[in-house]
Amino acid sequence: MPVLNKGKWQSLQDESSLEQVDVFNKDFIPETDRFHLYISKACPFAHRPYLVMRLLGLEEHVSISTLAAKRFDLGWQFDSEYPDTLNQASRLSELYVKSKSDFSGKVTVPVLWDKELQTIVNDDSAYLAKCFATDWLSLATTPMDLYPVELKKEIDELCKWLHHNINTGVYRVGFAHIQESYDIQVESLFKSLAILDKRLAKQTYLIGEQLTLADVYLWPTLIRFEAVYQCLFKANKYQLGSYKNLYRYMLHLLDNPQFASTLDVGYIKQHYFFSFKAQNTTGIVPVGPVLPWL
Repeated sequence: MPVLNKGKWQSLQDESSLEQVDVFNKDFIPETDRFHLYISKACPFAHRPYLVMRLLGLEEHVSISTLAAKRFDLGWQFDSEYPDTLNQASRLSELYVKSKSDFSGKVTVPVLWDKELQTIVNDDSAYLAKCFATDWLSLATTPMDLYPVELKKEIDELCKWLHHNINTGVYRVGFAHIQESYDIQVESLFKSLAILDKRLAKQTYLIGEQLTLADVYLWPTLIRFEAVYQCLFKANKYQLGSYKNLYRYMLHLLDNPQFASTLDVGYIKQHYFFSFKAQNTTGIVPVGPVLPWL
């Protein structure tokens, strides 16, 4: 993935080649209309804090804007359909450099921007999702406890497992460069899906009958599976629908208006099939598949 190196965009360099890697990981105190969340509706990791915000009804406290679907050599961009009305930036990298002129590292979504200090405060999707679910709960229009005290340990362990085996696991399949690596990663991914399918055989959510942050981690990957990962990433050993319990779970969450409101399959497909050139050199966005739940 291209990076900034001391404030300069390097489209042919990756993070492993940098002398130093900067991070934005500041804590912040909830405050109405002070923060702005930049996301891409395509990114499953940015989907996490966005989904928590929608579930809790935090939009009146934190403004949100979306990057353009197509990502070019200069990284995440804004366009006429998806403009940056807050900072008038043309590219997300400009906000990184505005925050730290010699920034070195990846330019990613989500990004939480501090309007008062004019800087990025955090770009860690896991931290932001948990922070919105806990620290911002008192401001929620539709409060729900996604991270209850008595389940914290179980949620943390499951989220860690999901991140490694599912959320990034599907990317290891898609980014495999040799057959042996691909075969290993496919086997690992589908074994993990089978574990989840068995887990959901007798319960509604990943942790019993209560919606938690663990579900916020899993659903963004599941809902992209048929439209993108199965084809583009060759994650196609089995159809997702063959995991009956897992598929029922995915559709049950889709029936929740707040989950459904965060989903834009057309945007997701446009991003992945155009932007991931190593996996799709032509950039052609396929017409299908026809998904019965759309």
